[in-house]
Amino acid sequence: MTDYEKIEQTKNIILELLQQMGFHATVEFEESITKGLIFNISTPDSYLLIGRQGTTLHSLQVMVQALAGRRLQSESPFWFTLDVDDYKRKREWFLKETTNGAVQQLKRTGRAVALEPMPNYDRRLVHAYLQERHPEVESYSIGQEPHRKIVIKLKR
Repeated sequence: MTDYEKIEQTKNIILELLQQMGFHATVEFEESITKGLIFNISTPDSYLLIGRQGTTLHSLQVMVQALAGRRLQSESPFWFTLDVDDYKRKREWFLKETTNGAVQQLKRTGRAVALEPMPNYDRRLVHAYLQERHPEVESYSIGQEPHRKIVIKLKR
């Protein structure tokens, strides 16, 4: 099975699942050098598919990946990301801006800064971003799910 056939079948799986859920949507795909294959869903009810802090979208992606894995039955894994109206791109930008603001506050005050509670996939992105862009700080997570948050402090 060619990659194009996998893409079309995965797109059909997404559309079929959304139709069964009662959504009228379109699905476009794009290939990004850094992010890989992205299926972007457009629908007037996007907020319902995204959920609070992307939790519904994350669950939808897990479900679609499981369905695609079963139906495509390929010897090599087929990796892709699901997005709704570019939510993940916008959320990533928001998290980076929030993190930069927290680092600036940390440098001004010298006191540790705690970010808002967020899901594990957002925390992972923030930790990686801090390691890459702000080597002068360190970060760690505190609390219990779903109230787990990141604390940023200066390295000693």
